[in-house]
Amino acid sequence: MKLALAGWAINRRFRREDNPLTMLEFPRVVREEFGLEAAELNNPWLESHDDDYLQALVQAGKEAGVKFLGMAVDGTGDPSVLDEAQRKEHVAKAMEYFDVAEKLGLAYFRVNTGGGDDATEANLEQCIKSFSELAAEGEKRGIKVATENHGGLSRQPENMVKLVRGVNSPAMATLPDWGNFEESILLDGIRMIMPWACNCHVKWTRRDGTRRDLAPFVAMAKEMGFDGYLCIEDGGPTDDHQGVLDLKAALEALI
Repeated sequence: MKLALAGWAINRRFRREDNPLTMLEFPRVVREEFGLEAAELNNPWLESHDDDYLQALVQAGKEAGVKFLGMAVDGTGDPSVLDEAQRKEHVAKAMEYFDVAEKLGLAYFRVNTGGGDDATEANLEQCIKSFSELAAEGEKRGIKVATENHGGLSRQPENMVKLVRGVNSPAMATLPDWGNFEESILLDGIRMIMPWACNCHVKWTRRDGTRRDLAPFVAMAKEMGFDGYLCIEDGGPTDDHQGVLDLKAALEALI
């Protein structure tokens, strides 16, 4: 297992009103501030999808010596929506990220399952249809489409297993987040979706501000033969510099 920085770990820097961090500066921060050589990007902070901008981002990564693994994509809509016209529209928005991923040299991008508290089996079937279409394109491109335990249908690990098995494609993956399921099912839920993991998101700060013991998660990943990246996604409740460094040190010791 190797460590990477997920852009979300320092999301407050991207979102601050005064002198926000730019994506072009991100690779340098990953390398110089945190001593990491790999990163996961986030689509809200891309300033453009134009070729010139994406090439500049690739160059920034090369100059910093940072590998771009994938991208967490938000804002493309709900692939589980029952209205078929809306579903197709939302899939088309997600499809646009294959071009972006290809130009950035990414191995995957993550799309959310959608669905709400009242989601039904019909929503899950729509979700399977949507991800099947995305995965078919992914097979052509050599890029995986991943989904994460990130609310909606994906609150339940059983739904994620049904989704991946229903799509049944080598281009379909999970992106397990070691903090997003409810605590009562967290470890068992992660175990259920780990067999299809492209990488993992790691956070240890609970909602009450206390730190979660990550030892059982690392032990499970080792036991299951996972050899991908643990993407640090938790910058702590206040100081993201120290928060990332603390989590990095803890993971290094466990690995």
